[in-house]
Amino acid sequence: MLLFDYSANTIINTFGQKVVVEPGRPLTIIHFGDSHVQAGILSRTLKTLLANELQCSYVSCGLVFPYSVMGSNNPVEYTSYHTGRWEYQKVNGAKVPIDAGIFGAAVKTTDSLATLSFKVKPNSHFKTQVNRVDVFYQSTSSSFTPILVEPQNVKPILHDNFVEFELESDVDSVVIGFRAKNDSECTVYGVNLWNTKSQFSLSSVGLNGATVTGFSFAKQLLSNIQSIKPHVVVVSLGTNDAYSNIFDSLKFSLDFENLISTIKIVSPSLLIVITTPNDHLINRNSTNIRVQVASNVIKGISTKHQIPVWDFYSLMGGKGSIKEWVRYGLAAPDGVHLSARGYQLQGELFYLALHNSGFIE
Repeated sequence: MLLFDYSANTIINTFGQKVVVEPGRPLTIIHFGDSHVQAGILSRTLKTLLANELQCSYVSCGLVFPYSVMGSNNPVEYTSYHTGRWEYQKVNGAKVPIDAGIFGAAVKTTDSLATLSFKVKPNSHFKTQVNRVDVFYQSTSSSFTPILVEPQNVKPILHDNFVEFELESDVDSVVIGFRAKNDSECTVYGVNLWNTKSQFSLSSVGLNGATVTGFSFAKQLLSNIQSIKPHVVVVSLGTNDAYSNIFDSLKFSLDFENLISTIKIVSPSLLIVITTPNDHLINRNSTNIRVQVASNVIKGISTKHQIPVWDFYSLMGGKGSIKEWVRYGLAAPDGVHLSARGYQLQGELFYLALHNSGFIE
């Protein structure tokens, strides 16, 4: 069986950093990543454990994205649907900055009859219904703005870069439509589904195939983060960077540092935690030695910029360890992704590390 050195499951808090949440405002955590994060199992595990510790009866779904427009898998906590004509773009493979937001992607439409729908799934540990909806968007015309189709008769509250809807009761699904005139275009970067009765929000912000380089090309990333005002940002990237046979450790380091610098602009008190990627195989066969290189780069950035790091690569066993995870049903047969059980275990380990770090008061 797999054995872990739980004493090594730490996030070193050398500088005694702490997150102090203002009274009346929920703790807001954003977890950036690739397909490991888009699946949502790791984040759901963290959410459940934190909710249990804080004895929460409500927990907000957090940031969601219309993955259905891209034909991509929905995370485990919600389902997205759409109607009408939509286009999308994402940062994967981008060589120059593109109009993408916090999810490393964006969807856009000129169709005034188009809709985006989200349905949150129930959780046996807490209530998941929402009573607030924030839509992060940009429009080529002030007359082309998001509205709520369901629930009905909810007046929009306009903010810079997003519109907020205050619902009169808790719901488990919303339908977003658009009020349009002429040939205007509206671009949506993401939606925040939350509840005023929730003590915290933990958002799983993942994009299949995402790289550090890709996220650095999302032009609306900073704007979206500034609007959300998170207390904690967790960055879990590096798998797809290391999977590439043209991986350049120097460029990876520079791009990672640039991404961290962008996030830091939001607030000097913002806590950033970075993680190392899991070991994986190339073509289901060969151990990818570049993962170790990427992990060492991330740990070097942690030291250089005094950023807490969770070294999952070493904790899971390091080079070649993914084969044992596959053997025990904790990783998928592709040798890259974890299984549902594996992501749950990863979430439990990460929670223990966060819990013992002393970051959150």
